[in-house]
Amino acid sequence: MDHLPLRNFSCNDSLDTGVWFLLQSQTLFRGSASPYNMRIAKRAERFLFSWAVRGLRFLFEHVVLILILCFAALVWNQVFHAAVVDFTSSTFWRTRGVWLGNGELDLFGYTLVYQFEGYTDYSFYYFHWGNNMLRGVMPYSPGFGYIELDGFVNENGAYIFPPLTAILYAVGLMIPVDGWGIGLLLAVFGYLTALPVYGIAKQLSGNRRVGEVAAFTYLMNPNVLYHTTFAWLNTAPFIFFFFSGFYMLTKGKRDAATLLIVTAALFKQTAWFLGIPLVIYLILKTQYPSRIITSAAERTKGFLERIAEPLDIRQFMISVLIVFAFAGAIIFPFFIAQPNMLINMRLAMGGFPLVSLTDPPGYGSPMRLQILAVVVGMPVLAQILDGLVYYGFLLWFGATLIAGFMFIQTKDGDKKSFYLRRLLLLTMIMMLWVHLTGPRGVYKYYFTLFAPFFSIFSSAQMVTSRDETVPFSLSMLWLPIALSLMILIPPRNVYLFSVILILVGYGLADKIGTFWSFVKAPGRYLAAQLSGRLPRASFILKDIKTNLAAIHSGIFATFDYYLNEDLTNTHSTDNT
Repeated sequence: MDHLPLRNFSCNDSLDTGVWFLLQSQTLFRGSASPYNMRIAKRAERFLFSWAVRGLRFLFEHVVLILILCFAALVWNQVFHAAVVDFTSSTFWRTRGVWLGNGELDLFGYTLVYQFEGYTDYSFYYFHWGNNMLRGVMPYSPGFGYIELDGFVNENGAYIFPPLTAILYAVGLMIPVDGWGIGLLLAVFGYLTALPVYGIAKQLSGNRRVGEVAAFTYLMNPNVLYHTTFAWLNTAPFIFFFFSGFYMLTKGKRDAATLLIVTAALFKQTAWFLGIPLVIYLILKTQYPSRIITSAAERTKGFLERIAEPLDIRQFMISVLIVFAFAGAIIFPFFIAQPNMLINMRLAMGGFPLVSLTDPPGYGSPMRLQILAVVVGMPVLAQILDGLVYYGFLLWFGATLIAGFMFIQTKDGDKKSFYLRRLLLLTMIMMLWVHLTGPRGVYKYYFTLFAPFFSIFSSAQMVTSRDETVPFSLSMLWLPIALSLMILIPPRNVYLFSVILILVGYGLADKIGTFWSFVKAPGRYLAAQLSGRLPRASFILKDIKTNLAAIHSGIFATFDYYLNEDLTNTHSTDNT
């Protein structure tokens, strides 16, 4: 078989032997056939080669992220395996029980007492509901809360969540494993959340390294590892869909973002508050203040015209129709069969007053803001807070105020990253407020929602900077872990103090950033002195980095030249 020449490419060029072999392999498709067959062979060759180039380019550009994902997969596998062994070998999971996760840790001569607050909701709720779904019991019927399985009778009350949660449990039990299929799905959702976290941090900072560090700190977050990977608690799906949806907003894909965030809301009622930033983003027009020229006609506009001017009503109504069509297709069949569905779902939003103003509630009860006053021995304050929280005044006052701040932010098309950073930051602050002041109260595992937020907003510049790009900071490595440990470790009666500190800290991020910069000043001075004394090492590192970048650019420039030249010759042949 005669082969066409390789257009002067050889292994003596700047390409290494592996790249030269990739180019040489294209001759396998060529032979002394008819011109038509030659054109088909060339097109097939070009298609395969272009995809090989794309794969190599992807590996080169994302090698750090791939290494992070592989390392995290090993860690998550060990934690998940420990959970599977505990689940399959212990009767503890099979019955309704709780384990405190109490313990002590000796740290530098000090005894650290921790309390992880673990629950066996997996067996008491998820496993129960999944089996009833597979048996054909409707989720909002009274019989859905009763089951007899493996000799145990379990009664867990009314099902109060949106329908996708029950569907997920049924799908998990269809996986042919020994009852831990739901846990596998929850862990997979938790692991995959690292991808939108990486994408959001990268887009909002304009820095790939910031995205990689955000993905790493999320995957190593102790709150996530314990509550999602080990205890198999159910927050992971709606967290994944919300952050995937917000990532789509950073890419300008409104419809995809809308569907993903609505999907999050169909898993858990907490995600309904996450729809507020989506509504505000969709209803506001993108503005370009640098291009606006104020004319006399603009100055004479009426009050209502000025208010309606930044609103994109037409596109917003299109998005509303998409939401109704998508959500209706999922909810409507359940609503027709069970009209009491909305009544059940509202139960998750309700609360209950304090039983005692002097004693904290039992371990099975959720924690609420007013319990902090009980703990410090202030019954009068506890009673006042109890009324404000129980009737939802604090919740709706704070959520409305923060939504107003979101609305008055200028959706600046010239500073898109800054606008989306501010929108996501206000979303995190709103959700912290919702968790603090919600009438129903919270458990520690609810705060796995904030692991992605902490990984993204892990430096003062990510919170306060008005620039489109944000550099890497050492705080990005330790701050997300530290904030999560502030919630995970303290006893359950007091950890809401930590949540208040975190909320205040983000509110004072500018001041704290200035203080932290002052604290780091000696370290920066020493680093500058060392870099001056070690110019040779600094030069070598810069030279290595420059050479690697040149090799990367040279390889792919050669690939692009080859593909473009081959494409031009193919077109010439086709025309002839």
